[in-house]
Amino acid sequence: MRITIFLLLVGMSSVIANTSYSQSAKFSFLLRNVTVKQVFEKIQDQSEFNIFYKDSQVDLDRKIDVIADQSSVTEILEQVLANTNLTYKIIDRQIVLVPEKETKVEEPAEQDQKPVSGRIIDSKGLPLPGVSVVIKGTSNGTITDVDGVYSINAPDDAVLTFSFIGMENQEIPVNEVPRDIVLEEATTDLDEVMVVGYGTQKKASVVGAIQNINPGELQISSSKNISNTLAGKLAGVIAVTRSGEPGYNQSNFWIRGISSFSGSTNPLVLVDGVQRSLDDLDISEIESFSILKDAAASAMYGVRGANGVILVNTKRGKIQKPVVNVRVEHAITAPTQMPEFIGAADHMQLLNDLASEEFKVPYYEQLAIDRTRSGYDPELYPNVDWIKAISKDHAYNTRANLNVNGGSAMLRYNLTASAYNEDGIMKRDNSLSYDTSTGLTRYNLRSNVDLNLTKTTSMRLSVGGYLQKLRKQSNGTNTVWDYAFDTPPMVHPAIYADGKIPVRSSRVNPWAYLTQYGYGVYTSSKLESLFSIEQKLDFITEGLSTKLSFSFDNYSYSSLTRSKDPTYYLPATTRDHEGELELTLLSSGSEFLNYEEGSDYGNNQTYLEWILNYDHTFNEAHNLTGLLLFNQRSYDDGGIQPYRNQGIAGRATYSFKNKYVGEFNFGYNGSENFAKGQRYGFFPSFAVGWLVSEENFWAGMKETIDFLKIRASWGQAGNDQIGSERRFAYLTTMNTEAAGYHWGNTADYQKDGVTEGDIGVNNLTWETVTKKNVGIEFSVRSALRIQLDAFHEYRDNIFMQRRTIPTQAGLLSTPYANFGKVKNQGGEAAITYNKKLNNADISFFANVSYAKNEILEYDVPAGQQGTHQDITGHSINELYGYEAIGLYTAEDFDATGNLLPELPQNELAEVRPGDVKILDWNEDGVINSKDKGYVGGTNDPRMVYGFGGNISLHGFDLSVFFQGVGDTYRFIGDESEYFIPGSGQGIQGNIFTNYTDRWTEENPSQDVFYPRLSYATNYNNNANSTWWKKDMSFLRLKQIEIGYNIPASVKKDMFKACRIYINGNNLLTFSDFKLWDPELSTSNGTEYPPLKSVMLGIDLIF
Repeated sequence: MRITIFLLLVGMSSVIANTSYSQSAKFSFLLRNVTVKQVFEKIQDQSEFNIFYKDSQVDLDRKIDVIADQSSVTEILEQVLANTNLTYKIIDRQIVLVPEKETKVEEPAEQDQKPVSGRIIDSKGLPLPGVSVVIKGTSNGTITDVDGVYSINAPDDAVLTFSFIGMENQEIPVNEVPRDIVLEEATTDLDEVMVVGYGTQKKASVVGAIQNINPGELQISSSKNISNTLAGKLAGVIAVTRSGEPGYNQSNFWIRGISSFSGSTNPLVLVDGVQRSLDDLDISEIESFSILKDAAASAMYGVRGANGVILVNTKRGKIQKPVVNVRVEHAITAPTQMPEFIGAADHMQLLNDLASEEFKVPYYEQLAIDRTRSGYDPELYPNVDWIKAISKDHAYNTRANLNVNGGSAMLRYNLTASAYNEDGIMKRDNSLSYDTSTGLTRYNLRSNVDLNLTKTTSMRLSVGGYLQKLRKQSNGTNTVWDYAFDTPPMVHPAIYADGKIPVRSSRVNPWAYLTQYGYGVYTSSKLESLFSIEQKLDFITEGLSTKLSFSFDNYSYSSLTRSKDPTYYLPATTRDHEGELELTLLSSGSEFLNYEEGSDYGNNQTYLEWILNYDHTFNEAHNLTGLLLFNQRSYDDGGIQPYRNQGIAGRATYSFKNKYVGEFNFGYNGSENFAKGQRYGFFPSFAVGWLVSEENFWAGMKETIDFLKIRASWGQAGNDQIGSERRFAYLTTMNTEAAGYHWGNTADYQKDGVTEGDIGVNNLTWETVTKKNVGIEFSVRSALRIQLDAFHEYRDNIFMQRRTIPTQAGLLSTPYANFGKVKNQGGEAAITYNKKLNNADISFFANVSYAKNEILEYDVPAGQQGTHQDITGHSINELYGYEAIGLYTAEDFDATGNLLPELPQNELAEVRPGDVKILDWNEDGVINSKDKGYVGGTNDPRMVYGFGGNISLHGFDLSVFFQGVGDTYRFIGDESEYFIPGSGQGIQGNIFTNYTDRWTEENPSQDVFYPRLSYATNYNNNANSTWWKKDMSFLRLKQIEIGYNIPASVKKDMFKACRIYINGNNLLTFSDFKLWDPELSTSNGTEYPPLKSVMLGIDLIF
């Protein structure tokens, strides 16, 4: 179709001939019985004229005769338009056809007028001729000329309306009209553009499993990490946040779950087309966010896209006056949930009771218990909650964002700057002159510039990065939390009143370990750059273009540690006659802080990419697109040699009348890890789609279901990353640090030994994943949108070290092989609903993702094959332990307390009624380690879901978002010798407050949390078994936000827009597991917890 959307909405009642080109251009031809469209094509082929018209107003199939003998274009048009209701206007080389009945443009009255002029262009910066410019509420107006320029006189308080068929109308007050006005294309469901691999495509032609999200929907948390906001927002993404510690609180996330037990399972993250980390960005930098889930969507990325792809594009400048956006947020944070332990007196009393049950002498005197309970002398009879001793109940964080966006048709720019500061909940010793508490400061900056060098040549330059400084105690945070659980509440205070610090010999004071060993400052920074130049090649063939991109990134890291050892005293047991504690020095520390600098090589990467792109529509029905790409990447992390890879990729898409779509993709990649003949892999994909809603037979249904697309895809991707960072796997390595030899009379001469290392495998080749996907998308009355997908992935030739090679082979290290096979399958659904009811805007969304994998082939020793210890048929990382079948009862024992002979005899420990009863899985008559097996469930969730909604009315808005996970399990205790109450004998371990929910002789219930408690460790009871397998599913109120937009009557000329809001994050958690936050990666609850927050913010636009 010739550009049929062009027209004049404001009338032209007379023909105005241009005296330049229109008169000098002459035509000579004789056309008999041809269509009007053929005449127009003849004129355009023999001249520089472009003819614009509206399809509904011109009968293009009408047959006519045209005779031209050195005739002007006006003479030809008179013949063509004779006996029609059409006339024309010529603006230089632009010819616009309009009905004669169009209203004549009236000139406005001269009084109280001001001249307004400017230029109207499209989103690509090209001028738009024939745009209607009308004073709203009148018929007074004008049109733009061939250069898109207009001039009109209008009152100061008037509003100008800019309209053009196929474009979104704009209304702008006269006093706010910019020099350049950009009209955006009016889009329907079919015209909507989606970000895909290496470009964009119309939604109608997208046949891969792709989901886009508005980045604003990810700005739901006071956390700086974008990965923490993905779960429940995007169907297909499975994500969990395992820690809340500043600087280490990134989420683990996967696209459609885990489908390999070797190498990395993380998705590829591309920022502006370059492989980077998602959490290096601030959310304010992002303009678009997409995930590519199936092979059709990700095959272009070859080996890098085997685990799915996340595409992030940063903000770019727009053609407009400078727009400044400032956003500031301040939040108070607190732990979502802390483990709760019983106090010292109850702890001691329980230990005495357990000792008595086992006919042992109670360890604690009743006087000590009573004095501890009454708080008689906290320094001699301490009662310390070590969790509270090392952590605060709240902290703060602040974020500020600045965005400046603007530009002209030639130059566009965007600047984004962010500052973030977060305090942690770890305590400090305020008596010290230095600060050991956790604090993180981060600055992000990004500048994007787009420059049109010519009408066909454009250039992009992007520079961004961050600077981060983390301050924390010099000792590891997780270790501090572990010691807080290890240390009972009655052993000693955190610190005595005179400043002396107690600790038991060979044990740890958790508070001192946190606050008295100094601090560290860890600084990291990254610079990211990208330069690209794009050239349209329409002079070769219409729709052809090429693009060359180059990127250079550099990451650096340094540390400064100021540390010392404190002076310790043994815990006091008495006071002298003057009431002073009698203390014995245990160890002398240092008075001053040491100084130590550290640095890391960091990493750097270069990336080069060349793209040849083609997009053209033939005969208004056949759309053909093609893309050919070459890229190469070098990544240097200071290893023996940089990691380098290169490849080519291609895509071809054909669509017919926006109904039927077919797509072919391929990636062709080479790898350093394989020998010659195995290095290169070819990974194709195919996809088809059918837009049922565009069929003629659907016309009667279109008012109800206005969009319906069915799609399917099949494709492959490769993986060359062998576990344990094994490189050049076809080469045999040597271990030069093996056990050595000593010589001499005194054996004082020594040389390291040399042995064979990893065995080279010449036939090692690509791990391959074959992906299948079927999906359906439909829209009901343009309000309700639903997308459903089902997928199946099959991984073959997975890398693993062989486990069944006999020791007689003499290999010190077994070789790698392409041996494993895994299938991964599941489904996902996404629903959105948007509706305007009277003055209220209402929206609702929900999505769910489920993925479950199964190991089909694994190198299992012969003795385990087909048994409960065979991982084949189970999931990757499935829990491994004993199968508990309840608790022993008194009926299981004879009169002497021995197990009945018909029951399996327990070799793990001496058992009694109330102990965990374990299944004799191999039926050999004894309970031992051979009865361990795979018991189902994984730590990583198989299901993630989210739902929520928004409503706005009269300037107020309310949004709510719930997020949850399901089918996730964990062994609690993890065979710790002192997790079960009493098993630590008062030397190690705290006791949770639910300790009364246990089996006793008075309460011989099977429905209890704890089995029989004992004064010492009972391995039968604390072994990993399904008794301790707990469901860690949860549902959170992830976000609730209330906002208010300041009305125009208040803001006046101070700013263009202002919104204030209050936000709650992670305020409520619902779970059947109650001891600690179920999302934590811990078996005893003592880890830096996730945080909830209440945040106040303001968003200003100038």
